[in-house]
Amino acid sequence: MNFQSDNQSSVFPEIIDYLKFINEDSSPAYGADEVTKLATKMLTDLFETNLKVIFVSSGTAANSIALSSICPPYGGILCSDNAHIGGDECGAPEFFTGGAKLLTIPTDNALITEKKLITKMNNHGLHGIHEVLPSVISLTQASELGTIYTPDDINKVTHTAKKYNLRTHMDGARFSNACASLNVKPAELSWKNGIDILSLGTTKNGTISCEAIIVFNQEIIDDLERRQKRTGHLWSKNKFVSGQIIKWIEDQNWLKAARKANLYAQDIMVLLKKINNVTIEYDVDVNMVFACIPMIIQDKLRDNNVMFNPWYGKKNLTRFVSSWDTKDTELTSLKSIIKNITS
Repeated sequence: MNFQSDNQSSVFPEIIDYLKFINEDSSPAYGADEVTKLATKMLTDLFETNLKVIFVSSGTAANSIALSSICPPYGGILCSDNAHIGGDECGAPEFFTGGAKLLTIPTDNALITEKKLITKMNNHGLHGIHEVLPSVISLTQASELGTIYTPDDINKVTHTAKKYNLRTHMDGARFSNACASLNVKPAELSWKNGIDILSLGTTKNGTISCEAIIVFNQEIIDDLERRQKRTGHLWSKNKFVSGQIIKWIEDQNWLKAARKANLYAQDIMVLLKKINNVTIEYDVDVNMVFACIPMIIQDKLRDNNVMFNPWYGKKNLTRFVSSWDTKDTELTSLKSIIKNITS
């Protein structure tokens, strides 16, 4: 039973079949092909607005290239103290921007609030040009702790951000899971509520390796393609990246998969709560469960081949992640194991 990460999940069979199909013919390189044009149109329809799309192969590339397009080298990128760009990208945002600094905002649940943003900005700027210039705020949806921003939450933060002349970026590695949880359209969690640029993740939710930088603010698209090229993320056979999006969107596969993963997380939460002295530390909004589990119980779970990750922040904190391809039999087995080790 593998609950370590949705990065380890399998790929939609429709995507595998489609890549085989488009492999039968040659096509123009570097995104000039008809597959990439169709994928772009489908994303445009999905988000219900005019947009610019850049396809890359990793979330780190998507975040870093996107941030480099809206933050100068002397700029500051405001983000949660739990943000993936701060703790899990090996300094890539700083590198790709040419030296921008991450300015973390302390949070209780990994979500930045309007009040916390104002406090951060009011405590910055006393030293003028001796300080980095706050230039961007980056929101993670869903957050690294599995919590989510509602459309109203996003609107309040971005509205305040604009008052401080901040561009707005969203790390949407689990954007699909947030849409599924809130039952809202992608537009509501992005451009309709003030997001300038989105790193749309699909790899955790059914694709092989496909992330899309989606630009809603037309003022920031001029040099994006050159940044993609310069960073080595312009594929010559681009259709094999963009083509994944077509089958990901088709028949709402992305939404069905995210809903399934979210529901499995609810099942995991219910099972873990049956164990004495186990506490669920954060709201289970998407497909992640964070639970403080006594070490003796953790060891017993591992002895029964239940795989999960320890997490930082609190004593005995663990993370369980469900995926679109989690099986009912895995939950049945977990239920049986928990019953045996607690009886």
